[in-house]
Amino acid sequence: MNLTYSLMLFAFFLSIFHFLYGYFEALRISGEDGPVRGWSVVFSFPLAFVFAYFATVFNQQI
Repeated sequence: MNLTYSLMLFAFFLSIFHFLYGYFEALRISGEDGPVRGWSVVFSFPLAFVFAYFATVFNQQI
């Protein structure tokens, strides 16, 4: 297994992790009363898109 394929898999799994983490944090935040801190959601979704982009770039290099 070469390095590009390993990096592609790593970025792909990190992307899935951040999408799921952001989704479940958004569900948790939506059920709270009063002011909430949504920084975890704000940072999770852009990171998920960045890692999805990296996975696409590494997949094209294979």
